[in-house]
Amino acid sequence: MENTIHDVSVSDCRLFYRMNGFMASIDLRNHPIPSSFLHYLLPAVSGMVVKSLYVMVDSIMVGRGVGADALAALSLTVPFFALFLAMALMIGVGGAALMSTQFGRGNRTEGQKIFNQSILMTLVISGLLVTVGFTWLDEFVLMTGASDALFTMTRDYLEIMLMFFMVYAMGWVLSCFVRNDGNPRLTMYSLVASALTNVVLDYLFIFVFPWGVKGAALATGLSQLVLFAGVMTHFIRGKGELRIRLNPVGLSWVGKIFSTGLPTFFIESTVGVSTLIFNWVLIRHGGDLYVTAYSIVINVAVLVLFILMGIGQACQPIISFNHGANEVGRGRETLLLGIKSAIGVGVVALMMASLATEWLIGLFVVDYPALSELASLAMPLYFLAFPAMAVNLMIASFFQAIEKPTLATILSLGRGFGFVLTGLMVMPWLMPEYGIWLVVPFAEMVTLLFSLYLYYRYQARTVPAVPVVLNT
Repeated sequence: MENTIHDVSVSDCRLFYRMNGFMASIDLRNHPIPSSFLHYLLPAVSGMVVKSLYVMVDSIMVGRGVGADALAALSLTVPFFALFLAMALMIGVGGAALMSTQFGRGNRTEGQKIFNQSILMTLVISGLLVTVGFTWLDEFVLMTGASDALFTMTRDYLEIMLMFFMVYAMGWVLSCFVRNDGNPRLTMYSLVASALTNVVLDYLFIFVFPWGVKGAALATGLSQLVLFAGVMTHFIRGKGELRIRLNPVGLSWVGKIFSTGLPTFFIESTVGVSTLIFNWVLIRHGGDLYVTAYSIVINVAVLVLFILMGIGQACQPIISFNHGANEVGRGRETLLLGIKSAIGVGVVALMMASLATEWLIGLFVVDYPALSELASLAMPLYFLAFPAMAVNLMIASFFQAIEKPTLATILSLGRGFGFVLTGLMVMPWLMPEYGIWLVVPFAEMVTLLFSLYLYYRYQARTVPAVPVVLNT
């Protein structure tokens, strides 16, 4: 069989991908929603799980191979990673959603233009961020509240990672477009290859060559090159509709890409902001021990968060395409399926955090009773947030997919920043012993009420005769 994909009219609503030497297709207008959802769900969730696992493995190896202080130092770098990932996903998710909508309307040229401008935005913004990072690296590390011992390790890690951040950003932006260009499995395979590379290099650079946190940073950076190279094969081999072109791209879609991707930026960046604030509060509340305990909790929690984000990514191309094709009912059905799946994940995560706490903590540290006791208290309380977070993320993703970025942004700012700050002021005062660990559950529960209000208000204005009932 020919190893090429012939030009296909986008207006017939079919996205093609090649798998194991034969051609398969998914018709986003007519295929049943559950089968379309599964088509995107497994690659999206698998890719995000792999991404979270290599974050966890990185921390596990650092904790066991370098020590608890190094684990705390990695926690202090979270805001910087969150900022770069937020920027990349803002452009990638926003641009890919707009591209899918244009493809749904049969506008192939505009979809290609959106892709071109997204690549240009990524190169310019990531380049500026890297320059700023190198220029004021010491000042940024001091902002984390790091002590003398943690300062050096945090700086060492970030200094090496900054050299790879442009490739890091490009890899994630391209992966969003590759997924929406009908090749979600390639994104998954590239993430798996990147994660395996990171694990192998982590072991080599930490346990074989005693390079400490510098070795961990180098392993992570080199693994991002693998992700970038993997998703680039989609364009090199001409597997989809999109092409990487060097001709003038213009700026006509830049504002729309920004506004559509802004909710994703706030979802990701507020993780960094809230982590930064948490670290400040924790250092004042209990010192480095509390920061290390939070590092363990957040490294396990990121697995659940990324699974929920994967479910949202699986819903997004289906909702965006059918929004463009004016198939409102199919988009609503996709949202309901995503919410049910996400709530199930949140409940299972809470059960795991409650029943397997000691085992999870033992992955990161051994022979540190005070740290294990504190993390055992923190983890089940923190994980109370996930059932509510599941609904909040799905509704925010829905608004983003149907070109309602203002509503999605309001939700993202509320759950990731505004309500977290409120919780930091209220919960430790109400419950001095463990209120700090209930700040995120508090923020998610308040956001849940707000999310449902905004969704049902939108629903009443658009399709008042067909309400969504979550327990159907």
